[in-house]
Amino acid sequence: MRVLINGLQAANRSGTGRYVNALCHALPQVAPELETVVVWPSGQPHPPLEGNIRVIEHSAGLISRLRFDHRSVRAVAQREAVDLLHYPASTGCLFPPRPLVQTVHDLCFLRHPEWFPASKNLYYRLFIGPTARKADMLLADSQATAEDIQTLLGIPESRIRVTPLGVGPEFYPRTQEEQLAVRARYALPENFFLFVGTLEPRKNLVRLIQAWDKACASGLPHLVVAGRRGWKADAVFKALQNIRNSDTLHLPGFVADEDLPALLSAAQAFIWPSLMEGFGLPLLEAMACGTPVLTSNLSSMPEVVGHAALLVDPTSEDQLAQAMMALAHDERLRASLSELGSRRVKRFSWARTAHLTAAAYRELT
Repeated sequence: MRVLINGLQAANRSGTGRYVNALCHALPQVAPELETVVVWPSGQPHPPLEGNIRVIEHSAGLISRLRFDHRSVRAVAQREAVDLLHYPASTGCLFPPRPLVQTVHDLCFLRHPEWFPASKNLYYRLFIGPTARKADMLLADSQATAEDIQTLLGIPESRIRVTPLGVGPEFYPRTQEEQLAVRARYALPENFFLFVGTLEPRKNLVRLIQAWDKACASGLPHLVVAGRRGWKADAVFKALQNIRNSDTLHLPGFVADEDLPALLSAAQAFIWPSLMEGFGLPLLEAMACGTPVLTSNLSSMPEVVGHAALLVDPTSEDQLAQAMMALAHDERLRASLSELGSRRVKRFSWARTAHLTAAAYRELT
């Protein structure tokens, strides 16, 4: 079987980009019988050319990507004599020239269009829903996303396969020296709670900041909110103007991939009160680093963490505050969550994701 994977979103600095990279690296290792042709962003490090893999570089600019997604792919599929197409970044192909597998990571834009700029909503509505309905098989990161695909797009369960994401071997508890170095690099204190993610509405950062600020009188650690600024982030920065404990809140911005494991390891707890996720990769990454986790009881988050994290209603500032106080003052609780998380994360690997993906390919050939 010869598969063409559209990897043009590999340069995306988000969970989608991490997934595209990890999948394209893992597939040749777990399914060596596959012949894989990967279309990759020009100038970006690509998967190693080992086994039956071929890389075609292509511009990843929006116009170039759209042209490839819906038109140029036909010529490439013909030239490379592929049997199957895989679009792994939620958007698909309007006129697929071969059987199509499309990974849909989430449908937040349909559940909560108010979280997105009008241009993003239009783009997603044009190139996720209509293409998903034309796909022969859809891969969903979680059961929560699979149910959204059925409910919001009207696609039957028979065409959907749940393929959970994984965590890379680079995520493991780092040494005290590495933790000290990363704290110095980002000018962070010794004790802190950590959030990592794009600053955007669905991450629920305004409630997180307000809940933490209210509970600071009970002796909470500093709060570190790390990540690049996304769309509609103004509310976050407005909330910062009204907090009492601004001197113990840190905004280091985007954290380089190579620094993330040490930063997660250094945190007293990882706080991730997102309102909706297709999966939630940072939860796995935090647990793999031995960091206790507090997250939402909504969407896909309970699927990811199981009983290995504190789950709260993310719309309740009181629940968030009480859970943070418990994490701050109960060392046994932190140790228990760390141990449970380390066990839980062993269920997830990129090799498993790749195995499930290859199995989906085989169903269509």
